[in-house]
Amino acid sequence: LRYLHHKTLVVADQHCIAVAITMTDYYDLDPPPIISVNDLPNLFPDITPMEQNDGPNPVCAIAYSAQFIIAYNYLRAILAKDERSERALQLTALCVKLNPANYTVWHFRRQCLEELYKNNNSSSSDGDDNNMDSDSHEKMLELDLQLAASLGGHNPKNYQIWYHRRALLEMILFDGNKNDDNNNNVSLDRVRKELGYISFVLGNDGKNYHAWSHRQWIIKTANQDELWNGEYKYCEELINADPRNNSAWNHRWFVSHRGQQHQQQEQSSCLGLDEARTEAQYALDGAALDPYNESPWRYLIGILKEQRKCNKEDTASVQSLVEDIETKTIGLRSVLENAGRDPDACSNMISARIDMLEFKGDSDSLKLASVLANGLGSQHDTIRRKYWLFREKELTSKAAAC
Repeated sequence: LRYLHHKTLVVADQHCIAVAITMTDYYDLDPPPIISVNDLPNLFPDITPMEQNDGPNPVCAIAYSAQFIIAYNYLRAILAKDERSERALQLTALCVKLNPANYTVWHFRRQCLEELYKNNNSSSSDGDDNNMDSDSHEKMLELDLQLAASLGGHNPKNYQIWYHRRALLEMILFDGNKNDDNNNNVSLDRVRKELGYISFVLGNDGKNYHAWSHRQWIIKTANQDELWNGEYKYCEELINADPRNNSAWNHRWFVSHRGQQHQQQEQSSCLGLDEARTEAQYALDGAALDPYNESPWRYLIGILKEQRKCNKEDTASVQSLVEDIETKTIGLRSVLENAGRDPDACSNMISARIDMLEFKGDSDSLKLASVLANGLGSQHDTIRRKYWLFREKELTSKAAAC
């Protein structure tokens, strides 16, 4: 955990005040010490280590370290016995330290944790005073989260470690709430603690897919209004700090839609018209900061496309929204002109406007979109010349059909 303790994350809140966050803000306990290879003979006096069988003539033998060979020889023997004990749990900690990407070891470790809890509960029913109560069980799982964090510091994109965190949190937070759609009994403090850890990881690598996926899972599973609203603020902080953070824009889409994916012929996952206006304006404001930034333009077009697809009962309002946004997009040309830049050379802005003109669908709009596509293909975005010439032809054909 030393690696993480000495790292700090500086993020800006909505007022751009720098806040330093360290791992000690999230974890009050140190992870349990990990045994060494030298401890294994005394810990497993009754176990005969089982060597790896690569056959008589291995094609490409892996040069494992001596420590790795000894530890995994013991692990194979324990797996063969399916011994889910305290000492087996200690052995798995050593093995994942030597290879944090070994899914089998992480899975077996979770089996050991579950078995130890089950056995202690059984002792409780027999009147044993040394049983593990729910608080002790949660503390044990918290210690395992710390183990995952300590190993994850050097392996921030290790899928097995992230999945282990998820499995532990399912046991801590959600096991007792399986019949509660809103998970009203979930500990928000514990969820915030995990979100803080994820923010720390993303502060070091804002593109960490596993961290983003984990964050979205816990927000969607907890499903509390307070958490959803907090994620809006988190997205704004990240986008304010880096308007080109594509992951933050993607997360804002996830939050605005409450994690709902579009289902064919279903409109329940689509934004209402008022929400769409808010999100469209937010994207337009982001584009005004830097019209060359592709992220807000793609977000904006996504919102408009969704409204055209889902809101078929009020097409006039949707059309009005598209026209309003297109007018405001034209207004952003002045941002570039004032900076001495050619607005027509801003391919991301022009590309978005072409889509808006196509959404409008009248002959004049389609003809103008065709002209703009020609300009991009022949002069301003020649790397995609064939695409823009194809779009020009497509738009011209649509205009002729009006």
